[in-house]
Amino acid sequence: MFKKIFTFLFLMLGMALFISNVSEAQQKGSYPMFTLSPVFGVQFPVGGLNDSYNTSWNGGLELGMRVNRETGFFLKGGYYNMPRKDDASVGPDAGYVEITAGPRYVFTSPKVKAQFFMEAGLGAYIWMAQEFTVPATTEVPEYVSPSTTAVLFGVNGGPGVFIPLGKVADFVIKLKVHYTFSGDPEGGERAWVAGLFGVDFKL
Repeated sequence: MFKKIFTFLFLMLGMALFISNVSEAQQKGSYPMFTLSPVFGVQFPVGGLNDSYNTSWNGGLELGMRVNRETGFFLKGGYYNMPRKDDASVGPDAGYVEITAGPRYVFTSPKVKAQFFMEAGLGAYIWMAQEFTVPATTEVPEYVSPSTTAVLFGVNGGPGVFIPLGKVADFVIKLKVHYTFSGDPEGGERAWVAGLFGVDFKL
């Protein structure tokens, strides 16, 4: 799996460098500036979610808008894979679909090319549990539990950094905490940490 992740990241970096070398850049200081970022990474369940689910992959697509040098907004759609632990109680493999938006503040300095930022978002997290088979016992026969979905409200936030690749793209790294409020089929609030890598293309 990690070989595929590294291959994907190198392909994105290569594509960004190629585009930046053959394309004209958007004029510096021209706002609003729109960006599009394919992202991929790893998610780490924490708390109660970690009792049942393994660390796995996540991916998504993000649309950004910079209104000036320091202030921007993002809209993100993403998927977080949640495979069930082998030693956990019987249950389904699952995942979250994220649809969130929020503000982003960029810390700029003329002496540093990389730009650090903080962002926070809120929106919908769609919990999707797959169909699974409950094994038979002496009292209950084997049966199949159907797949389920639930739409939850959640928030996220964390730091990140833009590393310039050229005039039309930046490499982006983010570390975010995601938290969904009570309402998923297994009950209780759920949280996980996601590390993301991607390329931020200026449109």
